[in-house]
Amino acid sequence: MNYTEAKFLYPPRPVRSVLPAMLGFYEKKGYWAQIKKNGTCSILGVGPRGEIYTQNRHGEDHRLWKPSKESLKPFKSLANGKWHVFVIEVMDAKTPNIKDTIYVHDIIVHNGVILEGSTFAERQELLQKIFSNRTEGGFGYEKVTDKVWLAILIKSGFQSIFNSIEDPKVDEGLVLKDPNGKLEPMWREGSNSRWQVKCRKPHENYGY
Repeated sequence: MNYTEAKFLYPPRPVRSVLPAMLGFYEKKGYWAQIKKNGTCSILGVGPRGEIYTQNRHGEDHRLWKPSKESLKPFKSLANGKWHVFVIEVMDAKTPNIKDTIYVHDIIVHNGVILEGSTFAERQELLQKIFSNRTEGGFGYEKVTDKVWLAILIKSGFQSIFNSIEDPKVDEGLVLKDPNGKLEPMWREGSNSRWQVKCRKPHENYGY
């Protein structure tokens, strides 16, 4: 299906939470993990001429985050006459010291085509190609720039990595995703929760 104008799509995100004791189970099943950053789940679209379209996971405009030229520059440079839409965490309002930073962890539109039916593994390979110039980053990410981070894929050692998380205000836990899970239509919330779960560090706002 073609994507020809700025239109909200519900970003694929986990709904179901699992206990840390289940991490080994999902690792044996062949799931991959990404660090769950404490941000605002959003989509970010890059239009044909480099125009930027972004909304939170409810389809609402961001109230607090005002992206800078620096944080948007890597996306504007992708303009090629077709739409691209990324799934991101905006790290700004929820993190005390990290501001105006974009953590990219999926892509749902490429060259004007909605990627329905593509696997998580295929889309991750695509992200690696799109953001090919990366440098060493920090916990769970590589840097595209100082303000744009690309999530690293974790394929083993889930429990030890989860245990090494020091600050849940920045790193909430892990998101576990089936690499063969296929992207389903994104017209309703939760439509892509079947192939992913989340495992969070205990925090005052939730149990796990």
